[in-house]
Order: sequence, then C-alpha cells, then structure tokens
Amino acid sequence: MTDRPHSGQLLARLERPTATEPTRFAVLSDIHLATDATGTWKVFHRTERHLRAAVDAVNERDLDGVVVAGDLTHNGDPAEFDLFDDLADFDPPAVAVPGNHDFPTTFDEHESLPIPAFENRYTPGGLPFRVGFSDLEVFGLDSHAASPGSPAETWDGRVDAEQLMWLDDALADSDADRSVVVVHHNLPATGDLYERYRAELPVAGEVPGFSNPEPLVDLLASHDVALVVTGHLHFPAIERSDGVTELTVPAISSFPHAMLVLEVDERGTVVRLVPLTDGGGMVESIAHGYEKDRVLLSAAQLATFPLVDDFAA
Repeated sequence: MTDRPHSGQLLARLERPTATEPTRFAVLSDIHLATDATGTWKVFHRTERHLRAAVDAVNERDLDGVVVAGDLTHNGDPAEFDLFDDLADFDPPAVAVPGNHDFPTTFDEHESLPIPAFENRYTPGGLPFRVGFSDLEVFGLDSHAASPGSPAETWDGRVDAEQLMWLDDALADSDADRSVVVVHHNLPATGDLYERYRAELPVAGEVPGFSNPEPLVDLLASHDVALVVTGHLHFPAIERSDGVTELTVPAISSFPHAMLVLEVDERGTVVRLVPLTDGGGMVESIAHGYEKDRVLLSAAQLATFPLVDDFAA
C-alpha cells in the first residue's frame, strides 16, 4: 500500500446532485460483519478486515459524512453489532439504514438487536431520518418489513404508508437538486437489470425485492429527487427509469470489496469506486464466489465503467 489514498475508479459523472459548497461523502453497503462465520461468496472470515479497510479509507480522506446502506451484519446478532461499533470508528459523522439481514425475522434462530437499539446507534433520532452533509440533505428510509415487537416474515422490502407520508413532507421543503434518498432494497429498474443478467447466468438465483415499490417510485419522481442510493444486490449499477436515478452500491463483504465516494459541486456529482483489498484479496474473493451470480455481475459492470457520463453530453 502507498501513503496516498487510492483515487478510485470512475464509476459515473452525474448532472445531479449539485452543491454550491463542495461536498464529499462515502457510501458503504452490505458489510455482513460476522463474528464466527467463514467462507461463502461473502468471504465472512474477511469481513472484519474489509470493514477496517473501509474505515481507514474514509478517515484518510476529507469527507463530510458516511452512509451505510444496510446489511451491517451477517445475522443481526447483538454481538455482530457490538463488533461493528468497535471497528466503525469513522471521523466524519456516520448514519445507517437497516438491511434485510439487520432486523428480526420469524425464521431467526438467534437473538436479534431490537429495532429501537439500531435507531439509537445509527440514526439521528430514529427511522426514517433526515441529515445534512455540508450542502446536501440525506433522507434515510427503513425497507425492512419488521417493526418493533413484530419480526418480519420475509426478507422482501417494503416502505409503509407512514414513511411515505413522512418523506412526502420532508421532500416538500427540500431542494431537489441537493436531495439524496437512501434505502437498502432496490427499485424495479435495478431489479430488472439483474433479471436481464439472470437470463444469461444459469447459476443466478432470486433476490428478495420490494413488495410495494410503486408508491415510493411515484413519490420520488413527483419530487424530482436528484439521486436514490440502494445496496442489497452487491454489484455497482446506475439505472434511470420513471424519472428516478438509482445508484446501487457494491458490497464491502463480497467482490469487488469496495465503497463509493461521491464528490458533489456546482457541476454535478462524480462517483468513484474505491477498492478495499489488494490483488490477493480479490483472487481469494473470486475463488470463493466464481459460481455466484452477483460476483459475475460485478465483474461485468466493472468492465463497462463509467456506467454513466453526463458530463460528456
């Protein structure tokens, strides 16, 4: 490793969001931090190392904030969250939304961190939330189907009516060009991209999606939100549909073991993918996941960077 931070691979240049005051923030997703699991395509025995690398990559840059787009842990076990808190010593302010692995489900066979405890640790005042990073506003949503005292019966995502009403009110008094909405599960356009890949990959399997995406997509489009950030699928993507631009964040746990840095100014937003392991780590990851659909999808997406370049238009 060199003393100079990795400049990152150009993933996209977007006309929005914009910011009068230059703003830079990192987005991480799908850490799947494990305390005892090993192997699999998520390379569980390396998740602690990859999170440490993410913290170092954030802290060696001058960033205004950090967002974790879900699946902080392998199983939502309290010990996994405790380990996350021990390791996630970010210098900038950090917030998180839950992923499908973070909250209780009826098919869990272990203790889970209570939802209020997640909110107290990782959100500014609970879910959903609104937080400012310099000149930007970030709106965090909960797409897990659980609620306090009621575990979810599925890993499929949902955003309930109460959250939609909150988001409608919050976006009404925000600047659309400076608004970023973060939610773990993917919108239909990115789900469709995955399905197109699945048709060509005999090893591809189904992934839990949104059970009720249409009201959320309609609301985002009606407010002309600059950018929606999701995680969940473990591969980098940008899809535009129904007036909504969705940026999907690659995973910390699985190939390509990367985070994103968004650099926002008056011209728009530059998105860079920052790797969090070396060549040996990449080889190990591919060896564990070469038959896994989303490892192959990540490789395919990386080959077409930048995925979008609005600046070239």
